[in-house]
Amino acid sequence: MPKPNCKYWDKCYQRNEIHLQKYNHPETTGDKIANEENQSSTETEASDQESKNFQDIDNMPDKYETASLREEAMAKLSGKNYMARLQNRIKLSEQKEYDNLVQSNEFIRHKFLVEMPPDFYDFWKFLQQLNPKQDGQEILLYMEKQFQLQLVGPFEFIAGKFQKAKIREPGDYLRHWRFFYDPPEFQTVFVRKSTGIHYGYWRDSPKENDNLLLARNDSRKNCEFVFIAGNIFEAFFYYLDKDFTPTPFTATIVATTKKVLQKFAEAHDIALDNLEKLRKKRNSKVVCKTFHRAGIVVPYDRKTQVGYRPLIESDSELKKILKIFEAGDGETSDPDDRIKTAVMEKLNPIEVAANIAVDECHFGTALERGIDLFCSGHKELHMLIQTLLVQAYSLLHRPQFIAIAKAHLEKRNHSNLSIFDLGN
Repeated sequence: MPKPNCKYWDKCYQRNEIHLQKYNHPETTGDKIANEENQSSTETEASDQESKNFQDIDNMPDKYETASLREEAMAKLSGKNYMARLQNRIKLSEQKEYDNLVQSNEFIRHKFLVEMPPDFYDFWKFLQQLNPKQDGQEILLYMEKQFQLQLVGPFEFIAGKFQKAKIREPGDYLRHWRFFYDPPEFQTVFVRKSTGIHYGYWRDSPKENDNLLLARNDSRKNCEFVFIAGNIFEAFFYYLDKDFTPTPFTATIVATTKKVLQKFAEAHDIALDNLEKLRKKRNSKVVCKTFHRAGIVVPYDRKTQVGYRPLIESDSELKKILKIFEAGDGETSDPDDRIKTAVMEKLNPIEVAANIAVDECHFGTALERGIDLFCSGHKELHMLIQTLLVQAYSLLHRPQFIAIAKAHLEKRNHSNLSIFDLGN
């Protein structure tokens, strides 16, 4: 077997017998030695750097603390293979985080940005008792089949429907079963199948998670919400009495279900007459009515009258201005530029007045106007609506509602409301 050449060729300084026996030392010029040394050094450094980069990827944490750390990590790596491996690590990390999150009720707070009240979990226990041999998703199907009632949003989570679901972007979870006229304060939990009728919890602050009123809206009719219950048990009773039409085949099931629910409520000390008490308490805090008729609640000092003041235009005058849109806002056409300009010119003084009111700590004024314009349903006003709502919710320390409002305005639809109906 031939001996390898020494990298120093005949310029080698070593005189060790073992070294001389192991390597050849042919004659060469100084330039060739330098080239060989440089090539060897470059290959060694490249190999070392490649090993280091792959080692860096493998040692990366499963979860990135911030987006900036992710960008920094990606910037330190170069080459298609490195980036592919890094992206794969990120996906695996996100999937692992999702799988851990979906095992606890933290999923609701993390994805929907609210916490559910105790009566919500009590109602699920009632449904499990009503159907002891069925799993979560079978219970959902039972309610839909027997009562034409879809239990959605957080119910779908505790039923296990999100367990194997595809991971979506954050806005998709905030838009999940959010109907066209639903303000950020409203969270849908009941839907009358194949209609616009839906019930949900109402929170004037995103941190509220107890003694919540439930409201009803039919999005196919208008933007108005009516408070119908003081807890979800009352809401289910209301649904069976008002929105569900029994048949001779379901009348017995409805009667039996009502009796079982009544006994469960008594056994667990759940009041079925909370509506008036909670509504009266909330009405004492409402500073103004809005187009959705539920009104808004903001901190308000009645002595100094700081927190809210009426705008320069009344509700009726604002509605007249918005009616101008209807001249071109039909099913198949949008308002032309002339109509849009006319409306915006009339709305501009109102916006200015709202900004002045905010400067003087009347945060409720901007919220009222933002909600009213939202309830008008005109997409041409979405940018103005977002400006008003972001400003109001920021000053009222309700950041969760900012995220919900932005997500809704980004893709505000009358149909395809479920995250499970979205395409790939």
